[in-house]
Amino acid sequence: MTIIKIIDTFAFYGIDTLLIAALTALTVQLFKATFLKKIKKRLMTFLPFFMGTLYYAAYTALINLSITPVLNDYLSILEHGLSVGAVATLLYVMYEQFVRGDVSATAAESVIITLIGGYVADQSVNSVAKLIAKSLSGDIAGDGVKKISDLIADHAAEGITERDVALLTKLIIETMARLNA
Repeated sequence: MTIIKIIDTFAFYGIDTLLIAALTALTVQLFKATFLKKIKKRLMTFLPFFMGTLYYAAYTALINLSITPVLNDYLSILEHGLSVGAVATLLYVMYEQFVRGDVSATAAESVIITLIGGYVADQSVNSVAKLIAKSLSGDIAGDGVKKISDLIADHAAEGITERDVALLTKLIIETMARLNA
């Protein structure tokens, strides 16, 4: 991800969404380190999106001093909450790459690694993430979605259903689309 894309991302989402995303990323990491240590990794994949939606709803209620906007415009809250989750995931990946020094994967691959953890067998996560990132850089409108779904299904961890694969595929595509917007 170039510096221009990062600046465009910040301009697109706005400072409030970025601050909520930072809070979300910190909360998720705190949860991972404390009382959610034993939770399945595949459930942790959705935590930034859930927390982002929850925080954005609380933020909307706070700035309007009423719960009414949250109830009346719940689709917008959900959309912004998912955006917060996507940006929180991006912030976590940026932390992993720049602060911790993990430069073995691109930013897109790191986001995908975070999302597929627990769904794909541990020994295959990095290679599958590279293949998914490569598929996403091509045409995903036609054959790309099936390729991604097949990659996940072929390397799925034990107990992963077709429904899990379909939902994860949609989550990856939606997250990467929001990050590349």
